[in-house]
Amino acid sequence: MCFCGDPCKIERSAEDETWRQRYWMCANWAFDPPERAVRIGKLEPPPLCDFEEWIDTEIDQHDKRVHEGVKEIDQDIRRRCELRRKEVEAQKQHKEEERRRKAAKRKAEREKKLERARRSKAALEENPDALRKGKWPRCTQ
Repeated sequence: MCFCGDPCKIERSAEDETWRQRYWMCANWAFDPPERAVRIGKLEPPPLCDFEEWIDTEIDQHDKRVHEGVKEIDQDIRRRCELRRKEVEAQKQHKEEERRRKAAKRKAEREKKLERARRSKAALEENPDALRKGKWPRCTQ
């Protein structure tokens, strides 16, 4: 029994320095509302009772190894995610640069064609017969 008179329950710690150590705690302090209450927004805070009494004073060696393994896996996953994010960013930049390069090439080609068309128009305005010179149908008589 705790200070408020309610029955206690056994919990396991999830903190790093006391990982998986068992302790007694007041059922009112460990407030776990159901999902429905969270969605509806009808949460009533528990009465304040901070009774806490540790059962285990040391972390089991097996639990310690498991916890360290979980930490290493987490770090490895974070590192891989960071590397993947950097790769994706580099690919994005490469694709953007390639797109810019192609756009510049298209623009230069278009300018070249426009300049050629301008020269042809200017030559045609100077000499209207220049368009027909040497073209088919030729007079075969």
